[in-house]
Amino acid sequence: VISALSALLWHWQILKWITRGFGFVFQKTMGLGGASALAVAANIFLGMIESPIVIRAYLDKLTRSELFLLMVVGLATVAGSTMVAYATILGGVLPNAAGHVLVASIISAPAGVALARIMIPEREGLAGVSADYESGLKYDSAIDAIVKGTADGLMVVLNISAVLIVFVALVALVNIMIGWIMVGGDPLSLERILGWMFMPVAWLIGVPWEEAGKAGWLLGVKLMLTEFVAFIELGNVPAGDMSERTRRLMTYALCGFANIGSVGITVTGLSVLVPDRREEVLGMVWKALFAGFLATLMSASIVGVMPASVF
Repeated sequence: VISALSALLWHWQILKWITRGFGFVFQKTMGLGGASALAVAANIFLGMIESPIVIRAYLDKLTRSELFLLMVVGLATVAGSTMVAYATILGGVLPNAAGHVLVASIISAPAGVALARIMIPEREGLAGVSADYESGLKYDSAIDAIVKGTADGLMVVLNISAVLIVFVALVALVNIMIGWIMVGGDPLSLERILGWMFMPVAWLIGVPWEEAGKAGWLLGVKLMLTEFVAFIELGNVPAGDMSERTRRLMTYALCGFANIGSVGITVTGLSVLVPDRREEVLGMVWKALFAGFLATLMSASIVGVMPASVF
């Protein structure tokens, strides 16, 4: 639906004016070009592939830095539909869960922009005010736009679904192969290994050390098995086993699509939308995963230093 609607709005020239409007605002405030600015704004409520679809006509015009920024912000935020699911999952264990999930996605967007610009800086004169975002994408009629937009969206959905299944299955296979190793009475898994590694990270964002083991494990679950599974596990943690402050911090730390499965989704989705830049996407996707994961940790850190009366 997003793909078809974007194609229709492009045919009607509406999306061009929206792009220019966002471009003016974000050029003045953050130095972003119109197309990348619109994608960043859309990422707060749309998914990491839906937002590139919105600016599909401009994808071949984006600079390397802008393309990387688009990937990072997509991995640092979540879609509006998943916000509702996360708020529902945490509704019984975290007060004002919906508000926290919404704020988490909003503040992670500028965090992603900052990290993307640090890791792959924009060369002066290539983006922002001087950027050329004219596109040759044209449709013959409104019906043609809807039909072609739907076909493009279908290709994205089919490819992403298959890749996500494969990535999650591969993680499960590895867990089966190492599951015969028992540690502390429980089988070893990739999530547990990463959980031990992430314990200092959880402590650094403000989680007490006595709760860092559980928090680090949740970060490992997010990275290997998607944030959706991590939120389910967070919601299942009994109230006595985790303080409300730690649960709140983990809500911000987990609220992003930065996981192994999303690497495949990003590559597949952008390869369908802009096949000529597939190699470029492949060369930056692991950096984007790191930046997107770090952006949510930055958001949690900011919340961690806020007074309890604010958050």
